[in-house]
Amino acid sequence: MRIVVTGATGFVGTSLVRWLTEQGHDVVAAVRDRRKAASTLAEGVAIVEAAISDAPGLEKAMQGADGLVHLAALFNAPDASWDDYRRVNVDGTRRVIQIAADAGVRRIVHCSTVGVAATGTPPFSEESPYSYPRSDKYESTKAEAEQEALRQARERGAPVVVVRPAQVYGPGDLSKLKFYRMVRKGVVVDPRGTSKHPIYVDDLCRAFGRALEASGVEGEVFIAGNPSAVALEKMIQIAAELLNVSYPRVVLPRAAMNLVCAAAELGFGAIGRKAPIHRRSMDFFTKSVEFDVSKAERMLDFHADVPLRSGMQQTVTWYREQGLL
Repeated sequence: MRIVVTGATGFVGTSLVRWLTEQGHDVVAAVRDRRKAASTLAEGVAIVEAAISDAPGLEKAMQGADGLVHLAALFNAPDASWDDYRRVNVDGTRRVIQIAADAGVRRIVHCSTVGVAATGTPPFSEESPYSYPRSDKYESTKAEAEQEALRQARERGAPVVVVRPAQVYGPGDLSKLKFYRMVRKGVVVDPRGTSKHPIYVDDLCRAFGRALEASGVEGEVFIAGNPSAVALEKMIQIAAELLNVSYPRVVLPRAAMNLVCAAAELGFGAIGRKAPIHRRSMDFFTKSVEFDVSKAERMLDFHADVPLRSGMQQTVTWYREQGLL
């Protein structure tokens, strides 16, 4: 197939472009920065300069396309305003789907996030009601974007499928680097009672592939994650073994760290800079998540295959190759 990928230069995007290319598909990367794309993506990938606010550029990218995976989103930008988040995550999603549908793209896969319905008692499923911290710009606008995507599927028959990835990790992911550095230094925030639900990036790429190809799934939402959640303490133990260090002996109290993060946000915000640590990052240590992934197994024939230790090993190897650890 000829497949358009927005957000193609991000962590998931570069992995997806590589994976789709390896599967023999023709890939069109719709990007904001052609130079960055040319230096990041593999040879043979068609690059179209088209921000999600650029309707003519998007129309050009969609010409002759069979499928679309919409990954582009504003994320982890504490200094961005609510208007910034809505302009990218909600208005951008609306525009991308409308243009793709008008161009006759046969399958539109919208990348959402499990965070739009992960408040309360786990495990959470596609049937769980929308629930997210109303103060969180990312989760709030991603929930709006998902509902917009499903509205277009329902009201105008756009061939939309929504995929909600669990916590994605793997080579290229810088968001978890602090976790590995903390483990290497022997310091963590108290992880007791916390569970996480990861998915290795290559497994997520396969989930997108199934969402592009499966029949009769238009208008459906699917959670993509490992078969089961894992205790964060186990993840710390695996990371320590891979880094050849002992299990961290310094365990920081959660309440104190949240206060430190709040103070950092306030102080750095006052001078217009991004805080090096923030309360949202504490969720990794303090918020338990677990998801029911049976719907994707049943309707997409998708099952995450990469064992956690293997995926973490490949991640640590990449960090070392990049001189990050």
